[in-house]
Amino acid sequence: MKKYNLYSLLIFCVALVFTGCDGEEESEVLQNRKIAGVAINVSGFGKVQGEPEDYDNIDESAVSILANELSMEVTEGSVEDASLISNFEVVKTFNGGDEVLVDTFDALPFTVNLSDISEFVAGLTVTEDDLKIGDQFRFTVKVNQTNGESYYFQGQSFNLTVNCFADLNGTYTVTNSVCGSGSSGSIPPIQITETPDGAWELQTADGGLLQYCTSNTALVNGGKISVVCGVVQPSSDVDFCGDYGIGCIQGGTWNQETGVLELILNDDFFGNGEYTATYTMQ
Repeated sequence: MKKYNLYSLLIFCVALVFTGCDGEEESEVLQNRKIAGVAINVSGFGKVQGEPEDYDNIDESAVSILANELSMEVTEGSVEDASLISNFEVVKTFNGGDEVLVDTFDALPFTVNLSDISEFVAGLTVTEDDLKIGDQFRFTVKVNQTNGESYYFQGQSFNLTVNCFADLNGTYTVTNSVCGSGSSGSIPPIQITETPDGAWELQTADGGLLQYCTSNTALVNGGKISVVCGVVQPSSDVDFCGDYGIGCIQGGTWNQETGVLELILNDDFFGNGEYTATYTMQ
């Protein structure tokens, strides 16, 4: 039934496109559509890390900031109409609050560099002493046009969460509670790398279930996790979780001292239900 509905939707959309392309109505839409003037690429890295006074009550505990930085590099993608562009701004919000201007730029490319926590909270209604684990800074590029309109590149925002220090970068051996070290006897070592906004990219995020516990040896189920003070947050950001329910992350723990990541996962597709996976840094 899912395939039928999907194909039906695709057929409907294609028919709509072909019908509109030859008509005046579609031409008007294309002629009058609103554009930002330019597409951008955003890269770089950032973090806001500290130590809570009370690990048993991190939601309310004050945080001593130990490391913080932002290097946000914005370059030009494709240009739609450069004559529309007046300037660019980088704006920030704190926990979804009011927008605050960080800096203004006349043209691309440009870089925003912040190296002190005072720069992160400047212009906000909070101070460094008010920060808590889980608070979020969001940095977004805004293009202002010559006609007074503005557009936000929301999909490329930098989202930095106040967090405890963690370093999961490395190579890991993996086992899981479904097939141990793999149905063929071995799950090859996997890589975990940090993403620019402080999350963690797992080369294999389901503990090897799909690729090494079934016959689907060519399917790699990668994904991302977020770790807040040693606790893995629930996530469906796993390649075969959303559509198939394979390897959806329910939670887990990270031990910085031992280098062991424990994940609690769920598998609906093969009927294993909840299972666990252990990643041990080599």
